[in-house]
Amino acid sequence: MRFTETAEEDIAFSVSPLLEAVHSWHVLTDPGHHALHIPWVRRCRRLPTALRRRIREHGFAVADYIPAFFESRAGDHDADFADQLAAIRALPPTLLATELAQTLIDTTRYTGHHLIEDPAVRDAVLAELQQAEPGRAARLSDILTDPRPVLEDVLAVLEDYWSTAFAVEWERVEPSLYESIARTGSRIAHQGLFPMLRSLVPQIRIDPARRTLRLDRPHDHDIEVTRGRPVTFTASHYVWPHVRVTCDRPWPQRITYPALPLAPASAARPISQEDTLTTLRALAAAPRLQILAHLATQGRSTQELATLLGLSPSVISRHLHQLTQAGLATTRREGYYVLYSLNTTRLDQIATALTALAPRLEE
Repeated sequence: MRFTETAEEDIAFSVSPLLEAVHSWHVLTDPGHHALHIPWVRRCRRLPTALRRRIREHGFAVADYIPAFFESRAGDHDADFADQLAAIRALPPTLLATELAQTLIDTTRYTGHHLIEDPAVRDAVLAELQQAEPGRAARLSDILTDPRPVLEDVLAVLEDYWSTAFAVEWERVEPSLYESIARTGSRIAHQGLFPMLRSLVPQIRIDPARRTLRLDRPHDHDIEVTRGRPVTFTASHYVWPHVRVTCDRPWPQRITYPALPLAPASAARPISQEDTLTTLRALAAAPRLQILAHLATQGRSTQELATLLGLSPSVISRHLHQLTQAGLATTRREGYYVLYSLNTTRLDQIATALTALAPRLEE
């Protein structure tokens, strides 16, 4: 994905209630892969038994490949969950079949377009699936014949999941996503686009000199981001630890990226001179500044930070201890993991304390 010199004019930001519900459903299909969201997995154990069964049965639609039609009206800030579902139902059957088919096939070998456009490929894929997974083959055959009944089953599960559980969760998550977008916009305004993109490492690789962003995917594209074909960055809490990309026509270009995880607000208190000195000492080391930069994007474990910085876990642990002691990092346990997050309240306190020095220095 190549950006022009005026890249900041060729991007947009959005949030999407439907897409967030879909990503939370994806979490439920493989809880062990989503340590950050174990609390949501636990809460969903209290869902009605019949709904949990339907969520499992139709989890194929979100388990690996997430159909691009779930992004319908995702860039429209006035569209609510019902509006987005209505937009999906209005799509042509061929588009629906193409996207639903990709949830059931090996997308490193085929795409939904291959199955729709080439009967020989379709027959070969169905025959192969029939040998390995007859149930999956039957569902794929139904989708290719008429995708709407399968789609309606999936959307009915989503509607029940939303009304029973996720509508309330969306009320909690939405303000945080907009706050994250505002912070990101401020950062882009002051530093440009590429420092923000760097926060998505290691899921993506960037080359500021060439003004490119690269992601490893089963198929190759070389895309120019322009005013005529912009890219929208959609902030998501539940997409973590993934970065999801939509780049195939006719869908708009989109990168769904992990926003800052929600964390309980800590009570603000005046910071003492001793606290200020302790915090400044903690900031006065390049590895610790790098750690804080990574924690600013999302909660991370010691092992993940060790990989990102190329240091041993024991060294990272010592740096994290000093940052935690200074109040710059907070911890919380998610399943088997201890995740560290940036304490933005402490940074605000330090900024306020240093700003307060200015009048004294003038005197």
